Amino acid sequence: MAVANPGRMSEPLPSPETLPAEAPRLLTITQAAIETGLSAKAIARRIERGTLRAVHDDQGRRVVPRAELDRAGLLNQQPEGNPGGELVLWRDLYERERAEHQAVIARERELHSQLAAIANAGPIRAMRLRKQTRQQLTKLTSGGRLD
Repeated sequence: MAVANPGRMSEPLPSPETLPAEAPRLLTITQAAIETGLSAKAIARRIERGTLRAVHDDQGRRVVPRAELDRAGLLNQQPEGNPGGELVLWRDLYERERAEHQAVIARERELHSQLAAIANAGPIRAMRLRKQTRQQLTKLTSGGRLD
């Protein structure tokens, strides 16, 4: 049994077989992208800007030390069940904006059909349709749906 300090009794050093598989200390840009959940291009741009330090390995590739990713706050940002959290947020925002846009298009079509009906109606019918449209608009604005 190996002892850390032979002069004193202390905890024995673990054997190499019992040590956990250690994560590599230097990561390529692709590996860093996988670890952080960012794209490889985003990692490369941070290196070019100087916000993320990198070194060249013996093969001439740019590699990022794991400690540098940790210093920049890029490691362990994403929840375990949600890889690429930023992508999910953008997708949610896109879907919400798309739904709102579809609602606006539907409202626009409805108003266009009402205006066409008013334009094609006789004077009395047109007056009634305009009144009905104003009432609908008043309901919508008082309900907070239109600005």
